[in-house]
This record gives sequence, structure tokens and C-alpha cells, in this order.
Amino acid sequence: MRIETFWTPFIWAHNVRVGCKWVAGYTVATCVVLITLICYMLNGGDSSQLYSPLFESDVRHSMKGVGGFFITYFLLLIVCAILMLVSLHRGTRGYMLPWLIGFGICIAFQLVFGLWLIGGYYIYLDAVLSAFILWLWMAYNMYCWLCVWSQYKIFQELQSPNIILLYP
Repeated sequence: MRIETFWTPFIWAHNVRVGCKWVAGYTVATCVVLITLICYMLNGGDSSQLYSPLFESDVRHSMKGVGGFFITYFLLLIVCAILMLVSLHRGTRGYMLPWLIGFGICIAFQLVFGLWLIGGYYIYLDAVLSAFILWLWMAYNMYCWLCVWSQYKIFQELQSPNIILLYP
């Protein structure tokens, strides 16, 4: 499946190349917000909310390791978004792969975290609502991933060699 234009409630782009630039900006902005939230939680802030990526982590032991992992992951995702912008500027598809893989892991985490919320806290309506909102965000992220995947396929078609056999 490939899309030709990129439309969201916030952004409309006439082609996926411009949409990929918006997706890179969205990735960087989201990562900065999530890094700030995780730093707040690591410094003693409230992490008991269902939407928190550090929900149910122990303040003294597991939160530092998991929080450090998330901060490192989000910093790498920012680097991948910058590489994607370089890829769009140069017209190559190779630099898009780290973002596609990294963001795909993020989407898979959102799916599993939502399933864990429903499986572990299904008797609480708040958990079901939080999982539903998380999956709506996951659907938006899947659309952003599809935009970058479409541009990757466009670059693949442009870079594929056209071999013409000439018989004497």
C-alpha cells in the first residue's frame, strides 16, 4: 500500500516528500516532549498515571534503567529523523531505514502497552479508555510511518536500474 498525499487533521501536504519533512518534525517534537516527561518522572514527578511510559515502574530500582533506556531511544529516534531529512535532501532511501525501523518499534510498543493495560487492568474503565486513546495515537503514527514508507518506495522505483537488452 502506498499513499500519494499526506493529510492529517494538523497537516496537509500535496506529496509524501513534503509529508516526510512534517513527519520528521513531528518525530523530533514528540521525542523532546517525551524526554522532558521522563526526566520529570526520574526527578521525582508523578508516574502513576496510565498514559505514562514509566507506569508501574519502581522509583528506586527499575525506573532509572527504563527511563534511561527510553531517553536513549528517543535521542536515537531524533538522530534517525535528521537522517531521514538528509535522505530526502539527497534523494537516497538508505537513510530512511533507521527511522522506519525505530518508529516501527515505537508503534509495536504502543500496541503491546495497550494490550498490557487492557489485560492487566480490564476491570477499570480508565485503563480501557487509556488503551483506546493510545491506539488512536498509534493509528496516527502508523499513518506517518506509511507516509515515509511510500516515499521510500518512490525512491526505490527511481533508483532501480532499467536494463534494456539490445540484441544484434
